[in-house]
Amino acid sequence: MEPLVWLPLSEWFDPRNWTWRLPVVIGLSWLVVGYLVGSIRLQHRRPMRAVWRRITCWTVGVGMLGLALLSPLDEFGGLFFSWHMVQHLVLLYAAPVLLLGWPFAVLLWALPRRLRQAVGRALGRSSPGGRLLRVLTSPASALGAGIVSLWVWHFPPLYDAVLTRRWLHDIEHITFFLGALLYWWPLVGVPPVSGRFRTEGGRVFYLVLYGSQAGLLGALVTFWPGVLYHRYLVERALPADRLLADQAFGGLLMWLSGPVVVLLLSLLTLGRTVQHVAEGEVLVPH
Repeated sequence: MEPLVWLPLSEWFDPRNWTWRLPVVIGLSWLVVGYLVGSIRLQHRRPMRAVWRRITCWTVGVGMLGLALLSPLDEFGGLFFSWHMVQHLVLLYAAPVLLLGWPFAVLLWALPRRLRQAVGRALGRSSPGGRLLRVLTSPASALGAGIVSLWVWHFPPLYDAVLTRRWLHDIEHITFFLGALLYWWPLVGVPPVSGRFRTEGGRVFYLVLYGSQAGLLGALVTFWPGVLYHRYLVERALPADRLLADQAFGGLLMWLSGPVVVLLLSLLTLGRTVQHVAEGEVLVPH
């Protein structure tokens, strides 16, 4: 099983092969400039610890968004299923990297003073917006959002519609990314809502639930006996066996990426728990 097309590495660095869509360029530019302005203001007012680590995470996260939405990956994602799955994986894993940059606090300080105060009041702890945010970032709601955004957009009739309508394709990417942000938010635990898991066991269970259903979806796509997404048959005019091989490869990427990432994060979480317990038993006198 292999994708239908490979692009030489040198071609990825050729600006002519990138899709410079104005709304995406403006949005990514604002994320960079706004974060820089917010970081400077916040450092002067209330210095953050590990600021350079957060800036690095934010820079890498925005770069991943640019790779998914501007690079040849965006064009290939509309032509081949396997590349579309790569694009979705980049969006999925850009979310936690961006969250490690503490985006809410920093971008809030990038706003003009009155607007910043208005947003702060709207999302205050006792405000309706703040309560809604706590509900959305609760583990149950965030897990549901991540699962729904993953399965809905892989429903064949809707997926085929996405391939023929640019505006629907944009909505797909926005909602998929927002679902990923909500899913990762309780795990990363950044302000204004943090500390959503009482135990590390709950965190591991949360990871396993998401990884299991993502693996299930990937397995279904990998082993489906026919071409699921018929728009590729119409657009590419390629033999069904070639499209089926590309579909299986894309499903394999989905199938393996979820469990592998979940396993690594679960082991990391359990290892941290064991370390804390061991340190407590050894260092704290009875």
